[in-house]
Amino acid sequence: MCGIGAAWGKGAGAAVVKIGLWLSHRGHEGVGYAYLENGAVKLGKPPEDTQAALVHVRYSTSGPYGVSLQPVYVKYRDLEIAVAFNGTIVNFRQLDNTASFDGEALAKSLAREMWERGVVEGVQEVYKRIVGAASLVALTPWGILAVRDPHGIRPLALSHDIDGVKIASETVALENGIELAPGIAIMYGDRISTWKIDPKPMRLCALEYVYFAHPASKLGGRLVADVRKALGRALAEDETEEGDVVTYVPETARHAALGFAKRLGLEVVDAVVKNRFSGRLFIRPPSERKPEEAFYVVRDFIEKKRVFLIDDSLIRGTNIKAIIWMLKKAGATKVHVRIASPPIRWPCFYGMDFQKRTELVAWGRDVEEVREIIGADTLRYISMEKFRAILGDVVCYSCFTGVYPHGIDIDWAERELSRNFK
Repeated sequence: MCGIGAAWGKGAGAAVVKIGLWLSHRGHEGVGYAYLENGAVKLGKPPEDTQAALVHVRYSTSGPYGVSLQPVYVKYRDLEIAVAFNGTIVNFRQLDNTASFDGEALAKSLAREMWERGVVEGVQEVYKRIVGAASLVALTPWGILAVRDPHGIRPLALSHDIDGVKIASETVALENGIELAPGIAIMYGDRISTWKIDPKPMRLCALEYVYFAHPASKLGGRLVADVRKALGRALAEDETEEGDVVTYVPETARHAALGFAKRLGLEVVDAVVKNRFSGRLFIRPPSERKPEEAFYVVRDFIEKKRVFLIDDSLIRGTNIKAIIWMLKKAGATKVHVRIASPPIRWPCFYGMDFQKRTELVAWGRDVEEVREIIGADTLRYISMEKFRAILGDVVCYSCFTGVYPHGIDIDWAERELSRNFK
């Protein structure tokens, strides 16, 4: 998982820097750039007035933590390109057995196939072979290439104005951005070319709605904040416990908490606050996931009160366990944990960094066992039926169901990705 962006036209260099800032919630381990200079592809922060440029903000799901490995520069024969992509490619060694991680394999295979087959057929050939998800932007000597994953698992949007075109993982990074349809490739340069790369049924990642995307972005034509509020309202419909206040794990659970509280007629309090400079702990490398340093509980809001604690999802359980302990230490009499998504019991092989079942607190455990581990007084998830009713049939639910769009064999995929150096 990460954020990608590109621009073609006047002021492209300045544009991608701005796009990168607006995508920083998708990755903050590193930022990388590429740009075009006199027809040559260069890596590094671009001049503001360059005609074409890329940006990548990194959240590592393959390769080492804590560095920026994209955009990847490749030269094949006389063709040089730089590629940045969002997703995970499980079978990247089959794309290129000399590559050390999936981004490198994608760039090498794309350069080779584009050289040997031409741009249109080359891109199509690469995507025929991919098992996983890959929405990409690529810089070539003649323009910018943008491709939305055939299943649309990872988002990609674009906008046009008088200066040219801008592309980004999410609409929040663009002005009047529109979402690119799954399985569509576009080349921007002296002319615009568009073609299909075997589009499949839409399967947008459910966790984009639940957690990853910015609340001000649109996914599937829907404002993410509105979807999260709807999840919170649905979660509250089955509530049987009594509570005095509603709080949430900042920041992505905020809108779900608003929906939950409104349905029950309760007040939302900012009892759990987060150091704004700590970033998103879930997407940090393991050694940097330190909730005790990132969160603070405001005693005045919850002391001697029964608290509903809302979170968007429960994956490893590390953060919420620490927060529950902090709430109780501050005087909460009860902590009822409510999760605005169903239990995550299966790995993600499409761009989230939980690629083994053993990482997941809910794998092989029932709800009561998870409750005991995290230390909540009660624990309840939204039902899968209500979750599906809100998100619809065009969403990937693999991490909840273990059923993958590519029919992935889980044992094989875990072995493939465990060989990555982290």
